[in-house]
Amino acid sequence: MNRVKLAVVGVGALGQHHARILSTMPDVHLVGVVDSREQQGRQIAAKHGTQWFASPAQILPLVQGVIIAVPTIFHQDVGLPFLEAGIAVLMEKPLAHSLQAAQTMQRMAVFRRSILQVGHVERFNPAFELLQEKIERPLYIRAQRLSPYTFRSTDIGVVHDLMIHDIDLVLALTGDPIVSVDTFGAVTFGPHEDMAVARLKTSSGIIADITASRMSPVAERTIQVFSTNGCVTADLNQRTVSRWQPVAPLAANPSLVHDIIAATPDPTTLKNEVFQKWITNETWQASSVDALTAELTDFVRCIRTDGRPRVSGEDAVRALEVADRILAGIAKWSWQDKLPNRDAAKVA
Repeated sequence: MNRVKLAVVGVGALGQHHARILSTMPDVHLVGVVDSREQQGRQIAAKHGTQWFASPAQILPLVQGVIIAVPTIFHQDVGLPFLEAGIAVLMEKPLAHSLQAAQTMQRMAVFRRSILQVGHVERFNPAFELLQEKIERPLYIRAQRLSPYTFRSTDIGVVHDLMIHDIDLVLALTGDPIVSVDTFGAVTFGPHEDMAVARLKTSSGIIADITASRMSPVAERTIQVFSTNGCVTADLNQRTVSRWQPVAPLAANPSLVHDIIAATPDPTTLKNEVFQKWITNETWQASSVDALTAELTDFVRCIRTDGRPRVSGEDAVRALEVADRILAGIAKWSWQDKLPNRDAAKVA
């Protein structure tokens, strides 16, 4: 089998991991890495047995696909020539710095019949995959993504940096368009919003509350889904999934709760019995499969089969549409707009 010819553009904090994984995949030929910083580019190239190139234009004629991990502001400039040439692109999230730029790339991908995959890597997290298997119809979703300030992705705020992941997960879980958005956000450190909260409502009535912050002393990535078959929580860091659901008689006849209360008048006893007799709990440990490797494997599959990526350009545009509405809400209503040297544009 001929190996798929790939390259990585931008081998900084994340791109170097793409290069590392690709260099170990037996069905991939890592043609080269591209980075404007010669020392960084040559170092990563030597480490993974490939060549360094100074510009994307140099590598374009040599590859079937490219992974782009440059700062978000450069996504459109770097990605468009590859898409126009019919070369498959895996663009790190978010797809672009603006919705208009994202739509331009998506239109080019459709026009040139180019594969456009976007790096919403949480879709490949085994804990999220397991959560999807364990829920029926979602009714309410609560996602929380907190991290310390990393001094990376400073060209974008927390909505495009972190919250975009959970926007994508909510859209994947519901399959619904978003009909209303309520938001709140704040600047605490950098020039963009560092904390944001959003409540989304879908066309079928599902509510999703999403919190994102990059000013937390500890990292947390959790998603909780109340569905028609109970409550399921996934810890995306620890890769554990837990489900709580009523026992079959109570699920079939919710009014049975009145009989339970009448039969156990002591509140302490009743409280102790609830999670022993009436609500069951199951916990699973998801697989240890590396999500970034799974994402790259999907990209290679798409190139070989001309298939649709799990996270397509169209999916990423939808996520950015929601992100834009969240940012517009933050800009419209900000408790910080009266502070010295702050204004709504800086908050958003």
